[in-house]
Amino acid sequence: MFTRRSFLANSFSGLALAAMLHRDGYASPGTAWSPPDGTPHFAPKAKSVIWLFMNGGVSHLETFDPKPELDKFAGKSIGETPYKDVQNPEKLKLARVVVINDANGQQRNKLFPTQVGFKKRGKAGIEVSDWLPHTGECVDDMAIIRSMYTTDDNHGAQTQFHTGRHMLDGEFPTLGAWVHYGLGSLNDNLPQFVSMGKREYWNLKDGHYLGPAHDAVPVRVDPANPLDYGKPEGPVSPAEQKIGFNLVDRLNKMKAAEYPGDSSLDARIKAYELAFRMQQSLP
Repeated sequence: MFTRRSFLANSFSGLALAAMLHRDGYASPGTAWSPPDGTPHFAPKAKSVIWLFMNGGVSHLETFDPKPELDKFAGKSIGETPYKDVQNPEKLKLARVVVINDANGQQRNKLFPTQVGFKKRGKAGIEVSDWLPHTGECVDDMAIIRSMYTTDDNHGAQTQFHTGRHMLDGEFPTLGAWVHYGLGSLNDNLPQFVSMGKREYWNLKDGHYLGPAHDAVPVRVDPANPLDYGKPEGPVSPAEQKIGFNLVDRLNKMKAAEYPGDSSLDARIKAYELAFRMQQSLP
């Protein structure tokens, strides 16, 4: 059983808490190592995070994770290789299937070779696909993790990397929401957590129990209208807009006083404030 203090100190939320404590001047860098207590042991350096959420995207086998044994046994079935035990029925029971009888989740037994070569690149000699020659030139500045795995054998596995939990476990805050929660704001006049592309499923639930203030702000690949509320809907002057904004702000705060526990209302007030600041700064 965990106390609230031990949970905050030893879970991922402890990282976010540590970053905020350091920002507020409670960190003590340079001290000797001690068990985690909720404060960071060095000054955080991260300023931003770019996360590529590719649900069914590029294959790891042909980018950063070469599998020479796959090429060695290409053309054979899994049962004809030294690894036939992976089809042990007891092991297959461990797979947590989200969509029953989905064609993408059905196992294929014939092995096919990779479609591209690999070369050792950089001073570290890390193998990178020939499809990524320019990325390979930067490999010494990259951290490549080849030990990750999931318990989902379909596209939904990406959701585990996105939230840390299997889809069958329910919904939880996403990685972007946690980073937003932990790093705070670099610019109060711009969205701090944005998403690009088709993410309608997640955009309204990123924050989950962290609160809707940590949901992503969607950005479109459309130069004419890249951001909702990035410009006034009609031809109004800044002075007129300020009057309307102040009125809405007063009404919202009256409602907030009546319902102090409404996190959605609090998030909406902050969103309106951000929208007004964005309209002043984005141009």
